[in-house]
Amino acid sequence: MANAMRTIALEAEAGQVSTELVRRGIAAGTRVHVLVEVVDQAENLPMASLAQAGGAFDWLSEEPDIYTDSDLVQRAE
Repeated sequence: MANAMRTIALEAEAGQVSTELVRRGIAAGTRVHVLVEVVDQAENLPMASLAQAGGAFDWLSEEPDIYTDSDLVQRAE
């Protein structure tokens, strides 16, 4: 039987990666494939800001505006 591959996203200091993996149930001797993204603490932006700065929403400028203020619905309380 083949081993199942798991994907785990960590946010940890470089010296704490091994400890964090073990805490999540990955045995110390397990071989792992690691992709490292260094986060600049001065630019620690919320996810939406990162997506916008990276151009993830640029395609929206080409989309037509299909809703107007008249489409808003006010709920009765």
